[in-house]
Amino acid sequence: MTEYQVIVVGAGAAGLMAAGQAAELGAKTLLLEKMSRPGRKLRITGKGRCNLTNIAAVEEFIEHFGPTGHFLRQAFYRFFTPELVAFFEELGVPTVTERGGRVFPASGQAQDVVEALLRWVG
Repeated sequence: MTEYQVIVVGAGAAGLMAAGQAAELGAKTLLLEKMSRPGRKLRITGKGRCNLTNIAAVEEFIEHFGPTGHFLRQAFYRFFTPELVAFFEELGVPTVTERGGRVFPASGQAQDVVEALLRWVG
């Protein structure tokens, strides 16, 4: 029987990021998904183009989450738009910034984001 150090349930955006990070850190990782394909919602976000983030400043971005948004501050100061864009560049997904500061994969294809994350997960 195969033993895993990390099991991630759900291959959506958060699950793919968690599994990829665990695998990158050397953990034997299993990613489980009940749907027929991982990243299903990622494939349709931004009308199939995958709106990755926005170039707004951290504090402005947090304001959009209302009174409970403050809990995101610490995480966003560690990994925000510049780091996310660099991360996807390293995975082979260049990005473009469009009207309203929205950041998309340069290809305009959400599928490219999902495939890059799946390659990273291994």
